[in-house]
Amino acid sequence: MRLATNISAAVERASAYVDGHLQDWSQAPQVTQSIQVVTIDGQNALEVVLEAHRDSFFGSMLPPGGWNFSAEARAVTLARSPVRSGHGRRGRARVECAGLRPHHAPACMVHSNRDIIVDGGSVSAADVQAVTDARGTITPLPGVDAASVPDPFADAEFTPSHVCSGATLPAMLQTGVLRLSPGVHCGGVTITGDAELLLEPGEHWFSGGIIDIRGMGRLTGQDVALMFAPDARFEFRGQATVDLEGRRTGPYAGFVVVSAPSNTQHFLISADNVRRLLGVIYIPRAQLVVEGRRNVAEDSAWTVIVARQLRLNGSPSLIINADYGYSTVPVPEGVGPSGGSTQLVE
Repeated sequence: MRLATNISAAVERASAYVDGHLQDWSQAPQVTQSIQVVTIDGQNALEVVLEAHRDSFFGSMLPPGGWNFSAEARAVTLARSPVRSGHGRRGRARVECAGLRPHHAPACMVHSNRDIIVDGGSVSAADVQAVTDARGTITPLPGVDAASVPDPFADAEFTPSHVCSGATLPAMLQTGVLRLSPGVHCGGVTITGDAELLLEPGEHWFSGGIIDIRGMGRLTGQDVALMFAPDARFEFRGQATVDLEGRRTGPYAGFVVVSAPSNTQHFLISADNVRRLLGVIYIPRAQLVVEGRRNVAEDSAWTVIVARQLRLNGSPSLIINADYGYSTVPVPEGVGPSGGSTQLVE
């Protein structure tokens, strides 16, 4: 992978990292740092060279002139990170924010295989980079001309063995609890009033409709993966409550929402109480739209998003946490802390 070409931002972050460690060293020697971008095998790399000096004992006698130290390291970005928003082919993927509140990913990277466009809101993360362009209120300064990130789950199989072999969902539920066992569920359902859709542990394939949670309705499930066929999607609206925790075991361990590769639907979150979306939201050809004025997913220990497009309308805060050690839901290989953001090459 190449280093994103906002060189000043990369150098600034590296310098701050060095300074922070030196401040924690109570007897640190005098250190001079040189940080620059170099080319290694055709890739941009960040080179850090440190020169240090410590005075000798007994004036300049032991050793004469004191001690001199030097160290150097070079690293290239991998662009793998806890949040990979805006996945897709170059020229298609996009991250857009329009509103007042931030898209907030404090310990994560926000990466787009095309653009990051912030209009009226803001994006805040540990690192922000885009393949083509990034503009608006973004913290820290975004990198552009970054390497395109491949789909980390491109080789995974997300196709149900039987489409609509299960029971047909009722059109609407306004009271009571609809408890679903794992399997394939046909048609859509509207959960409203004080009704609850309760998903039992396992994989739940939805085909041929919209899972519409609205009013004071509730959608809950632990150790579950919601799998959407090409003709299915979800919409969370009004004052609905959503509390979902992803699969802990099996082939879909770590996933909480998955769409089929050919699913190009718009998945909508505009409800007031979307508390937990713990796990990977993997909708590689679909769009995730977040609207309203509330915090979304703030009670999730961690969340990873892989989507063709992420759009924030109004003034919502989409909270991307990365507290991986505080959850029994495993992080799939290729994302999260196992990916890292930098690879040391020398």
